[in-house]
Amino acid sequence: MRNNRSVQGITLNVILTITILISIVLTAFVFMSIGQQQNVSSSNQQDQQSVTAFRPTNYIINDKYGTQNMVMHADNQQIKTMRGYLTSADIKNPHQKKVSNATIIAAISKKQSAVYRYPDVVPIDYFNARYNQNIAAIKGFNFDYFVLPLDKSNLAYFINTQTKTMVTVSLSKINTTKMWEVAEKLPKSLTVNFKSLNHRVRLNFPKNIKLPVYSYLVNHRDPTTYVSTLLGTTNQLTTTTDGNKVIYTNKFSDQQVTYDPDLDTVTFKDNKADGKLDKTYAARLNIGFSQINLLQLNLTDTRFYESRNDGKNVTYRTFVEGMPVYYQSESGAIHMTLDNHGNLISTYSLNELGVPVPNNQKEVTLPKTSDILSRLRQAGVKETDYYFVTPGYEWMVNKDSRAAVNMRPTWMIETSSGWQSVDDYLKSRANQ
Repeated sequence: MRNNRSVQGITLNVILTITILISIVLTAFVFMSIGQQQNVSSSNQQDQQSVTAFRPTNYIINDKYGTQNMVMHADNQQIKTMRGYLTSADIKNPHQKKVSNATIIAAISKKQSAVYRYPDVVPIDYFNARYNQNIAAIKGFNFDYFVLPLDKSNLAYFINTQTKTMVTVSLSKINTTKMWEVAEKLPKSLTVNFKSLNHRVRLNFPKNIKLPVYSYLVNHRDPTTYVSTLLGTTNQLTTTTDGNKVIYTNKFSDQQVTYDPDLDTVTFKDNKADGKLDKTYAARLNIGFSQINLLQLNLTDTRFYESRNDGKNVTYRTFVEGMPVYYQSESGAIHMTLDNHGNLISTYSLNELGVPVPNNQKEVTLPKTSDILSRLRQAGVKETDYYFVTPGYEWMVNKDSRAAVNMRPTWMIETSSGWQSVDDYLKSRANQ
């Protein structure tokens, strides 16, 4: 009897031990699964944010006769329909080659085509994410134009106007006839074409440009949101002041966030001394964008705008009807700089567009591109003195209410010292 009871006891202990072990394994598996789901969710969130921030800034439709018009005031459903056709397409067989500016202009000007314009070159990975593609053979390729002929050619073109490189791809599983029917109905009010300026193909406005003045209420973000998200909890921080500026420093990492109430900006600064700068353009963009994604900012009106020094200096701007906004802060909506150790310095404007409000201001007529270039030449400005000229909107505080802002159209010029309105640039030159 005692032996039987002993055996039964041992058996029960073994069974209990096995049960506990199984429970531990299952619990660990559950937590691992949850962690994996969280990682996937985070990745998906970043993909969705990148789809928003790195989308085309302009859609240009080339009609059957070769006239090119920029799409204005298109509603979301029209753009979603166009995107749906492209998402369903099978894009493959990339062929890359060096080309001349004349070849680029010919490709961008193809009749019966849709042209997707980005303000600066972006990695093709962002195109893949937005349009559900996997063009892996040219994974390291960057481009600023995608040309989609909506005829029977079954070809499309990715173009990098910086490096004068074009990638031709084949198309299948896309209903170009139906897509062209949608493209023809898109609201188009600005005639454009393309010219070579400073040895690079640029968007050109051959006619005077009529643009409305917009007014919006301004939303002001809380600077402490940036502090808690980027630096950590209060007990990890020290707070100092420099004039009106408030400087928050993480005691362990030495990272800083500076709030400047005069400029309505916050600036994050990393301080690693032994880090390394990522080598690829895509990796450098992703470093800054990962921080934007961490902050969970609303990027509905904000898009990637330009890169300098192979991704070491990156600017995001607010866009209104496909036109960039200037003077929102000294450096755009978001400006990011990477140093040679991979340290990130990022400045965020705390002001963002809220709901639109009515105004009684008349449309503004801006001169065509050739008139602006002629004006610059007459003032003694050489092509080598600037990078680019473009129409855009000035962020102007409403005189009647600081809670509102007006968006007034103007011509802008980019030089080595940054962006200015053409009027201000010429005035400053005259005063030198």
